[in-house]
Amino acid sequence: MQFAISTPAEPAATRTEQAVDELRLEILRSVLPPGTRITEEGLATRYSLNRTPVREALRLLTRESPLVRVPRAHYEVAAVNLDEMEDLYTMRVALEARVAARIAARGADAPALRELIEFWGSPPAPIVPDASLVFADEHFHETLAAASGSTVLQPLLRNITHRLHVLSMRDFVDPQRIVRTYEQHAAILHALLDADGRLAASLLRAHIWQSYVFVRASTHRGASAE
Repeated sequence: MQFAISTPAEPAATRTEQAVDELRLEILRSVLPPGTRITEEGLATRYSLNRTPVREALRLLTRESPLVRVPRAHYEVAAVNLDEMEDLYTMRVALEARVAARIAARGADAPALRELIEFWGSPPAPIVPDASLVFADEHFHETLAAASGSTVLQPLLRNITHRLHVLSMRDFVDPQRIVRTYEQHAAILHALLDADGRLAASLLRAHIWQSYVFVRASTHRGASAE
């Protein structure tokens, strides 16, 4: 896919956002599989952009982790460690089940949860694949951890979600997974507001493991397509 050629009046930030979105989606859809060599010049040609927004896009995606920097050479699409991924998801399930139990025991932070429901209560129409929704998803889970009142759970969860960030994006390039995530988040929030810790924990476990299954399958499809 190509972008239209940028005009001089188009803000640099917009051109950078275009490059970030396009490159991120091509990585997640395995158009650019792990190990693919990427250069500023090649990407500028690919997207019909000058090198300034491309350079910034590469910097942002390296910080986000889909890319790794090869010093004084180029960038590469990062590899996926499936064994590490399984360990991280297993730890996340245990942490988030504990979060649900603590919220139910201490009483839900209704304003915080209702604010989340305003966003996650119903999926947007039309559904448009948007990998940047991963940030809203991370905010959802970290807000729950904060609502648990624990000083331990939130930083632990943040570390795990950061390490899963690139993989979690895959949930948001599939329209069906986007709809399902909205539905699951809403159900979890309603269970917590009803102080039903067992149901909330069960819904969280199912939600996270379904994400794991989808992400792992997506990763395998990408690897087999190389």
